[in-house]
Amino acid sequence: MPTTDPFHALVLMNAVFASAAWCLAKPSWPAATSLVVASILWLFFNGPIEGAVLYVVDAHRGLTESDFLTVAGVILAGVTVARVRRIQRLDVDS
Repeated sequence: MPTTDPFHALVLMNAVFASAAWCLAKPSWPAATSLVVASILWLFFNGPIEGAVLYVVDAHRGLTESDFLTVAGVILAGVTVARVRRIQRLDVDS
């Protein structure tokens, strides 16, 4: 797992939050894409601020509190894609 300092981890976490806000405010394909990319990057670079281990896989791996930010981001991106497709379908029908 790549290591980074807490500052860069916090910057990436803010990128996830900003992308999530973009998805909620103005759903679009670029918003969903940026959220998925930021969420997946967060999974690999959240080391310095991971939080408590909730589920231990082995001595060096486990599910931590901050891993749920990735799950939430991917789910929100999926909801955003569904909203965009519904809006596009309504535009075509009218």
